[in-house]
Amino acid sequence: MSRKSNSKSTSAIHRTIRCYLHASEDVLRKVWEEMTQTNTPLIVQLLKLVSEQPGFEVNKENGTITKKEITELRKPLTDNSDFQEQSGRLKSSADSLVTEVYSSWLALYQKRKKQKEGKEYFLNNILKSDAELVQESQCDLQIIRCKAQEILNHPEKLLESISNNTNTKKNRSSTKQSEESNNKKIKATKNKASKENIDKNPPEALTDILYKISKSAQDILTKCAVAYLIKNNNKVSDLEEDITKLEKRRTQKQVEIKRLEEQLHNTRLPNGRDITGTQYSQAFNNLMNQVPQDNEEFAQWIATFLKKVSNLPYPINYGSGDLSWYKNEKEKIFVYFNGWSQYHFQICCNKRQLHFFKRFLEDYKALEASEKEEEKLSGSLVTLRSAHLLWQEGKGKGEPWKVHKLALHCTYDARLLTAEGTEEVRQEKTDKVQKEVDEAKSNENLDSKQQKKLNKNKSSLSRLKNSFVRPSKSAYQGQSNIIVGVSLHPVELVTLVVVDANTKKILACKTVKELLGDAFPLLSRRRRQQVHFRKEREKAQKKDSPCHLGEAKLGEYVDSLLAKRIVEVAKEYQAGRIVLPGLKGIREIRTSAIQAKAETKFPGNINAQEIYVKEYNLQIHNWSYSRLQESIKSKAAELKISIKFGTQASYGTLQEKARDLALSA
Repeated sequence: MSRKSNSKSTSAIHRTIRCYLHASEDVLRKVWEEMTQTNTPLIVQLLKLVSEQPGFEVNKENGTITKKEITELRKPLTDNSDFQEQSGRLKSSADSLVTEVYSSWLALYQKRKKQKEGKEYFLNNILKSDAELVQESQCDLQIIRCKAQEILNHPEKLLESISNNTNTKKNRSSTKQSEESNNKKIKATKNKASKENIDKNPPEALTDILYKISKSAQDILTKCAVAYLIKNNNKVSDLEEDITKLEKRRTQKQVEIKRLEEQLHNTRLPNGRDITGTQYSQAFNNLMNQVPQDNEEFAQWIATFLKKVSNLPYPINYGSGDLSWYKNEKEKIFVYFNGWSQYHFQICCNKRQLHFFKRFLEDYKALEASEKEEEKLSGSLVTLRSAHLLWQEGKGKGEPWKVHKLALHCTYDARLLTAEGTEEVRQEKTDKVQKEVDEAKSNENLDSKQQKKLNKNKSSLSRLKNSFVRPSKSAYQGQSNIIVGVSLHPVELVTLVVVDANTKKILACKTVKELLGDAFPLLSRRRRQQVHFRKEREKAQKKDSPCHLGEAKLGEYVDSLLAKRIVEVAKEYQAGRIVLPGLKGIREIRTSAIQAKAETKFPGNINAQEIYVKEYNLQIHNWSYSRLQESIKSKAAELKISIKFGTQASYGTLQEKARDLALSA
């Protein structure tokens, strides 16, 4: 969502608000019919068409697909079909949505593919017994251990030496022109690698370096020593290797690879929403009257039959310039959309959100008024960034446009709410456009397309010299020695500690109950909700029936409350940064915490401990810590409080863990 144009720029702080749209029954009916009868069918056909193209295999290998490719596929559909009457805005929205769907699908495909390749490399090149390493290197085990310790002492120097040797060989076999190009790339690679070593956590950086050495080294002894280190968790062990454990690790890795292969093979392509129930009816008919050719086809029929039938059409995406705002004589705010200028909708929202829609209206009026003046404003500085028009499911019987509610989701950049934030964004965009202009001017042979873009950028620069009138808000100034540490726990969820780094003194400690206050019962309610959903899913699985539980947003709401309170505490004590635990190994932390509790409760009784851990896992569900951290980062970004990550200790009380985490960053 956010972009960075240079090292000084900051990420956009995107927020989304929702309102309902009120219009006459006739308008709602026409909108419903156009979205269900033309826009959604177009998207469904386009989703199917993308995967049928010969070039889709190239997209799978690259892991990317562009909107331009989707548009080229869509044009024949809309030029000579029932979709021809759709507005350009709706067609563009369909292109964007299909691009987003397939980008997500390709990203998941690439992730699984890389996981499979990484596990195969680990199994075939790293997970070798000591005897195999001795045989391969033709060296004694003690020599391999000494070489491993030597690598462990200076891994960066060894990697740099190997990279230089490799690049030297390449340079000798290339022309003088390619030599100069390669030298630049080598310098860039070195600089990038040094930056990565600074930014990454030491354990992660060490493993990455060892893998790079393993893949690029030519010396057999070096490769064997690196394999010895990686399989022993980056340590040199004097203990005799346990072959049974090694075989168990190999078997486990083979199972993981096989599962990933099955996932890659059986990954279903996006096929769109079945709003008419046609696919469901076809699957039911096949199950009742047809004989499947194989188990794979039968599984596909079952999956289609059990899939929830969506009665709602796909949303329509709009940019900020596609919405027009105005007030009527009763001071009610109305909006209409590009492509549907004949349909006007009244904004229906609560008082807490009303000021946002007033701001959207003010920005629209100011932008429109500036078009008649010499000093024009830039549309890139309006508070509203994008919007989604969609139907939300309602309950009851009757015409669908009466049962369901038409809603508008508006995404804005929180930085543009204040004069200081607007100036920051203006400067950021100015620098980016100026850089493009300078690059274009340095090119003497511009084609018509490049010249058109240059003229557009010059116009943008002229507009960016002017800014909207926004309220001023003083910037938050935190103290560098005041640090907030947040520890995570499967039961207590979070514990916050405010520490003075100079004196190592704890200034404040807050439990999750103290942070949530009156809203603490919501956490218990969410826990009960998770247990209920698990039981309902188990019942459905036993009956082999579909289970479509509407997951409430209660967990996200609790995360939002916690994030808000954590940032408020940081602001209260003028903290300079917030330190969060890295999520790598969070499962092990959770398992260790539960196991420690079991050992305390039933000392020496292994069976009782295992039963306790099993029952505990059934009652206490995993929390989405990544979602919680994203909420905290988003809230902290508003005050420009920096977020750091550290390693949470597996020992001590929650307060001690949070304190040590804060002091470690």
